[in-house]
Amino acid sequence: MPELAEVAYACRQWNPGIGKFVKEVYTNPNSRVFRDLSREQVMSELSGAKLTSSATHGKQMLFKFSGNRWLGLHLGMTGSLHIENSSYKHCKQDALILLQSKQTLIFRDPRQFGRLRLHTGKEAPSWWSELPLSMLDSEFQSEILDDAMKRHSKRPVKALLLDQRYFQGMGNWMADEVLWRAHIHPAQRCAGISSAVRKKLFTQIKFVANGAMNSVGKHGGDPPKGWLFHVRWKNGGFCPKTNVPLIREEIGGRTSCWSPGLQKL
Repeated sequence: MPELAEVAYACRQWNPGIGKFVKEVYTNPNSRVFRDLSREQVMSELSGAKLTSSATHGKQMLFKFSGNRWLGLHLGMTGSLHIENSSYKHCKQDALILLQSKQTLIFRDPRQFGRLRLHTGKEAPSWWSELPLSMLDSEFQSEILDDAMKRHSKRPVKALLLDQRYFQGMGNWMADEVLWRAHIHPAQRCAGISSAVRKKLFTQIKFVANGAMNSVGKHGGDPPKGWLFHVRWKNGGFCPKTNVPLIREEIGGRTSCWSPGLQKL
């Protein structure tokens, strides 16, 4: 599933459409992304509207259109945004297409785990404005981590980091990166993490979130060299810090990768 910075980069693919009107809307009748609203409503509300702005928050996207219309979008597991010329012909994996005068904005979702929402009103919808603080926000302070770990003292720390109630946009690879840098085993229970280690963990949460945005979020490629990201995806990888073979096992239903020399229970 696309994470924080990947979502930010994906969102920007539609930015050339800002300031331009939607001439026609195509909605795939076989796509499940419309499970929370009707296809007819999407076509009616967005046809003739001007795209005026875009924003992301964690794994969520929000596009504002003229007439106080708001389109919420979640990429799910395999969703992606694209822009093509105005003569583009839709394929079966395209869930939503917004045709403008000289270009076409496309939401493609092969596995159909994505989600669309629609709202009309002067203010942003509550399902957007009431989202938890972003890890990128200056108001996101260590007290949020401390409170979460106290509330969920029996949970493995990896599972807590994936909880979107606290860490908006954190996904599997980011959580592994954070824990590797903080030298914490992903299966470590929150109750067993000292105050000093929590401070280190918080520092790495901010570092990875901002580092991902400054690399992946800007160019859509990979994080800088030396990140665990580059060697965590398959068996046989070696720790960039110790050159010891990495371990990849399932913890809490999710595949985790860690360095046994640095991250010990």
